[in-house]
Amino acid sequence: MANVYGATSTTDEVLSGVNLQGKRILVTGVSAGIGVETARSLAAHGARVVGAARDLTKAEAATTQVRKDAAKNGVGPSPGPGPSAIHNRAAE
Repeated sequence: MANVYGATSTTDEVLSGVNLQGKRILVTGVSAGIGVETARSLAAHGARVVGAARDLTKAEAATTQVRKDAAKNGVGPSPGPGPSAIHNRAAE
């Protein structure tokens, strides 16, 4: 039976049972709201997440806990610069 998701579905419900280890995913808007939640959930399911935002300072602050949780879950740093699985890059 196929799962049906709607407006009240959470990212954890949608990704339940999905293993994203070995995947690198770009998430935009990681300085607040849905971008942070998307990055959190993807990293929690094993993905190496690259975050993009216009304001690097806000993005770093917003993703501090996401990066800590990713490290605790064994999601190491993506190749390239940055201290964790979540790399924040300001728009130039």
